[in-house]
Amino acid sequence: MSESTFLQIKELLDSKKVEYKHLVHEHVKTSEEAARVRGTRLEDAAKALICKVQNSGNDGELIQAIIPGNERLDLKKLKLILDAKNISLASPDEVLERTGCTIGSIPPFGILWNIRMLIDEELLKRELIVFSAGTHTDSIQLKPEDYMKVVDAKVVEIKKNII
Repeated sequence: MSESTFLQIKELLDSKKVEYKHLVHEHVKTSEEAARVRGTRLEDAAKALICKVQNSGNDGELIQAIIPGNERLDLKKLKLILDAKNISLASPDEVLERTGCTIGSIPPFGILWNIRMLIDEELLKRELIVFSAGTHTDSIQLKPEDYMKVVDAKVVEIKKNII
């Protein structure tokens, strides 16, 4: 867990004069647990996943995929979008080494670690989004348009379509 990550996010949001709400809650590990203790909807959660992309001549660039909390990431879509040879979720150790955060506490702020970000377009249709802010006990809630003013994320469709 990274208190310093939380402070970096807060500083970034404050510097851009973005209005947000800091939520402090009990320790959570999953998006479902987080939604319950935050009192928010699961579909409003911005689930941030770190993926490892392999292309020819590339040993495994890390990218961040951000999807609604109630959705699953479609690795096949992501592979096509990135024109990758292979793509997989990064291991918990790889995530911790690069971000200083453990799985379940990763904020959708790949910019903090120089990680390219892709966000599912569905998340930007919400009135508010909420996400873990570097710890398992801190979350931030804000408007999607304010979030997009702060980060440099490519908007794509990367969630699985359930038929």
